[in-house]
Amino acid sequence: MNRKLMVIRISIVAAILTFVLPMQAAELSIYDIQYTADPNGESPQNGIIVDCTGGIVTHKSPSGRPRLIIQDPAYPDGWGAIQVKDLFGTGVFSDVNVGDRISLTNVLVEEFKGSTFLQFMEENNAGFEILSSGNPLPRPRIVTADEIAAPIEGLDTWLVANHNVEKYEAMLIKVVNVNVKDIGYGKAFDNYILASNADPNLICWVSDYMNADKEKGLIYHPYVEAGKHFYSVTGILEQYMGDSDGIYYDYYQLLTRNSDDFVLDQVADVGILTGRWLEGR
Repeated sequence: MNRKLMVIRISIVAAILTFVLPMQAAELSIYDIQYTADPNGESPQNGIIVDCTGGIVTHKSPSGRPRLIIQDPAYPDGWGAIQVKDLFGTGVFSDVNVGDRISLTNVLVEEFKGSTFLQFMEENNAGFEILSSGNPLPRPRIVTADEIAAPIEGLDTWLVANHNVEKYEAMLIKVVNVNVKDIGYGKAFDNYILASNADPNLICWVSDYMNADKEKGLIYHPYVEAGKHFYSVTGILEQYMGDSDGIYYDYYQLLTRNSDDFVLDQVADVGILTGRWLEGR
């Protein structure tokens, strides 16, 4: 056969196979998905179906559409965690537990209201694998209250001055030596302000909407009330961005997971601590 003709036939076959066979999803770490130089924090993988090498489940959300938060302990300095949403509430994550290390295949990277999600949809042939169970959770990164950028209130706006904390999105974060300065903030009025006990001008916003120990029908966890002091508060960092009825908002909030995320001031709240011990909690 003529050499030139053979090359042409091989090229045609390769082109046909490329067209017929589905594209293999890229295998990426959480860091690969989350890292961005975009000032608004948008993932460069937005809109792309990927395989994710995954991480350790740090929380299962009891509210809204079922979701997992997973964190890769290999990236403690940032860009190491992400939310995974069961978009249509199929219950696919019912057997997944906190402490499981999971990987995912054919999940869609999507930006929604400022946060980066991995959307799990059966129509994309999405899948996951539990690689191991009972893993210790990554240690929360300790930050000062002002490192979680609280928004500045303007005329019909709640906007942060910068997105420097974006690299901690979905990661476990801990603020220490703080008190509840005020409640009833944010788009849904479910945020409260934590202020540093050392400097009341250093503040961040917190919400309990994903807290598994929050009583049904209540906005806040029972520990949260104006003036309450905490040795520390831990949670998952989330960006919340959008507009509603002419109000524009873009802020970060620390989402508590359960009662253990609150460590009460051992002097001011000794009575509550004793009560928890008597209840066996």
